[in-house]
Amino acid sequence: MVDLTGLPLSITSFSEFCERNKIYVDKTDLVAKLAQFDAPIFLSRPRRFGKSTLVSTFQELFSNGLDKFQNLKIVTENLWNDKTYKVIHIDFSQIKENTENRPFEDKFYLLLKSAFKEASLAIIEERDVIAAFADTIGTEDNGTLVLLIDEYDAPLTAVLGDKKEFEERRALFSEFFSTIKAYSGKFRFIFITGVTRYSNTSIFSAFNNIEDISFNPAYGAIVGYTQEELEQYFKDYIEYAAKALNRKEKTCKYTYEFILDELKNNYDGYSFDEDNEWHVYNPWSILNFLTAGIQAVLA
Repeated sequence: MVDLTGLPLSITSFSEFCERNKIYVDKTDLVAKLAQFDAPIFLSRPRRFGKSTLVSTFQELFSNGLDKFQNLKIVTENLWNDKTYKVIHIDFSQIKENTENRPFEDKFYLLLKSAFKEASLAIIEERDVIAAFADTIGTEDNGTLVLLIDEYDAPLTAVLGDKKEFEERRALFSEFFSTIKAYSGKFRFIFITGVTRYSNTSIFSAFNNIEDISFNPAYGAIVGYTQEELEQYFKDYIEYAAKALNRKEKTCKYTYEFILDELKNNYDGYSFDEDNEWHVYNPWSILNFLTAGIQAVLA
């Protein structure tokens, strides 16, 4: 019987993958390649596709080095030779909801304060969130910080039906990213993820050098599971699902190949690169099938 506890359903933290012995699909060769960029990087992907896990991997790498990366490509292929940094990790999905009792800028400030504390930075109290951000990072030496922004657009998509609130948030974000650009020399690495790119709202207008890798074939498989990865990391689970289904339905029609074909028919519908070179599975869908399907058979 396979161990269902190895499946990383609802796990996004790289440290948690390691500490709880979860299956981690190794893309650290691409992580090392991306980490060499000098320009800010932007990646757009749908939700539940692994963006947060990718951000967490960068956080662990830049914060603590290679300690937890043993046996992964970045170590076995000798792809990393860098020091550690103060990492500012901001997850905007934490403050996306609109609440009457606390303005968005106040929630933004508290999120920023928490991110600075995690990076061992004491926020400089200021009159507003942008000034606090600028004055705090302004005291740091050049090239000593890493900035990771996950789900930057979550607070915007959450208020698409409220034109006034959307515009207030958009204006604040535009100012925030302009400030990041003004202090770009402080950062060794900047990585931003989201579901969409608001190209017509001037949010990224300051980043005239931003590297959008969303449709770059070189990173078409940076998140999601390729066919090869599906078979490499989840072969035992797929084989067990076939055996369990045969046992439950008293048949022998379910084989490893049959389940693979059905997974491909149902879940292999994503290709993000402009050359249509890579096809990837949504990790959430695959992990739900493997978890719920096997549990249903065992019930």
